[in-house]
Amino acid sequence: MNEIVLIGYGALCTVIPAIALYFVLRMHKRAKGIPDARFGLWMVLIVSVYVAGVFYVTGAGTLYHIKHYGLDKMATQWNLVPFSAKEFDVASYLLNIVLFVPLGFMLPLIWENENRFWKILLAGVSFSLLIELSQLLNLRSTDIDDLLLNTLGAVIGFVLFRLFSGVTKRGKRTQSAPPWEAPLYFCVMFAGHFLLYNEFGFAKMLYGF
Repeated sequence: MNEIVLIGYGALCTVIPAIALYFVLRMHKRAKGIPDARFGLWMVLIVSVYVAGVFYVTGAGTLYHIKHYGLDKMATQWNLVPFSAKEFDVASYLLNIVLFVPLGFMLPLIWENENRFWKILLAGVSFSLLIELSQLLNLRSTDIDDLLLNTLGAVIGFVLFRLFSGVTKRGKRTQSAPPWEAPLYFCVMFAGHFLLYNEFGFAKMLYGF
């Protein structure tokens, strides 16, 4: 039960900032006479839960890891040579791909102006790189393999979205979000995790050690 509570706390650190941003942007849009996107809140909720899951699975670093571990061991945690591992871990490689498939699918589904290959490619690289760099703070390695496979997963997700769009014949929406909206959501979600998720402090309070 305590583990579930800890996972829930981590998820809320990502979900709540995203929902708060949604309401701020909704007020901004209404002030300009821009209609709300259909199922907008639900879409933001789904994306934020997904991102929280990615942070949990990848062990993304936080501000509190700096205090706990320090910065002196960061330089030894880099792996910049692609697929140089002694063992070929198929399960790990597949997980890295599958983990980012929803990203490539949901971005153009929710934000019309993200429906471009180069934007999904950039989103996959940027989001993966952000996570990889943050892992330096908690002594996890920053691996070029993860970056490449995550990006591949995002591209696969985008291809699946295009196939889905072709089958369902989704029409172009009359009102698209500004180009900065999707990146802003992801920045806010990462900031929420980075600044609010005190894993050690909450676990100490939860388990009483």
